[in-house]
Amino acid sequence: MMIPIDSIVIPECYRRLCEDWHNGIDCTLYAVASTGGLTIGTIRPDGCDGSDEKWYYRLWCELSCDIGRARKAACLSDHEDCDELMNFEEWVDMQVDRLCQSYGLEDWEW
Repeated sequence: MMIPIDSIVIPECYRRLCEDWHNGIDCTLYAVASTGGLTIGTIRPDGCDGSDEKWYYRLWCELSCDIGRARKAACLSDHEDCDELMNFEEWVDMQVDRLCQSYGLEDWEW
C-alpha cells in the first residue's frame, strides 16, 4: 500500500528541535517549525517530473540533510540536543526509506 502524500506526522518532541535549529526560511527545519509538518507546496522543485510522490520524497530527503547539518553543529559544540537530534535524524531516515520503497523510487536520482 502506497503512503499517502503529506501523511507522515512529525512527532511533537521533534518540532522543538526544528524551531531551535533551523537556519532560515530556506531550511526544511523552518518549514516544520512554521507549520508543524512537512507538506508539498505550490512551486514544484526541478527534477520531480510532475510527480507528487517524488516531490514529497525529496522534501523528506532534504529534511534529513538539514537535520544532519544541525546534528553535526550540535555535536561539535557538545550541545545538549546532540542525542535528540541524532534520534530525530534516524527517525527521518526511516521515513525516507519507507517513502522510497512505497513509491518505488529506489532508482530515481534528482
